[in-house]
Amino acid sequence: MRAILLAAGRGRRIGRDAPKCLISIEGRTLLERHLVNLAESGVTDLTIVVGFRREMIEDALASLRPSLRVELIDNPRFVHGSIVSLHAASDRLSGGGLWMDADVLYPAALLRRLVTSPHENCLLVDASSEETGEEMMVGVRAGRVLKIARRVGKGWDVAGESVGFAKVGAQGGRVMQRLLEEEVSAGRLDQEYEAAMDRAFGEVPFGVERVDDLPWTEIDFEEDVEKARRLASSL
Repeated sequence: MRAILLAAGRGRRIGRDAPKCLISIEGRTLLERHLVNLAESGVTDLTIVVGFRREMIEDALASLRPSLRVELIDNPRFVHGSIVSLHAASDRLSGGGLWMDADVLYPAALLRRLVTSPHENCLLVDASSEETGEEMMVGVRAGRVLKIARRVGKGWDVAGESVGFAKVGAQGGRVMQRLLEEEVSAGRLDQEYEAAMDRAFGEVPFGVERVDDLPWTEIDFEEDVEKARRLASSL
């Protein structure tokens, strides 16, 4: 199985001069934790989309010596939205696989839940999260994802925060590849990749796996680093 790790952004809101995947939590960087969890989940090939301070990620990989086959793909337009990063590696989706935001702390069990899901196309959703306008929220009805946006409102069978990890089969991967190309070719570079996903839901079915019971956090702000440190002992 192939995974794409989106690690190109600068993370201005956290005020660090390094890629966020190199943030160390209790002595291990997010990147190192990703590599271990991916290998344990059966992923054999990893594409890391890089941009800001690529050389720092290269140096980290050289010291970690991962067991997976790892390639780096440049996103020189990393100052734009994440849609440009996923688009840079979109040809890797034609056979299916995973894509993941790199700024997430999580246990191996969370990733295994995605990999082993019976849904060919699947998102991880935490239904215990409240909608504030900051998080990417998912709306599910009759077991199918129909909406992903900063705000999805009420009235869903399940509504919750997207972890930022997705799995697609070959058909879903090809649909995403086409939609990413359409969005980027149209010059809509400052969107998140969820804009293409929202369109994909109308073409192929996406299911969800809930992770309300598992500790995880996306790291956008300094307070998220503190939360990650509190969670790390339970991973």
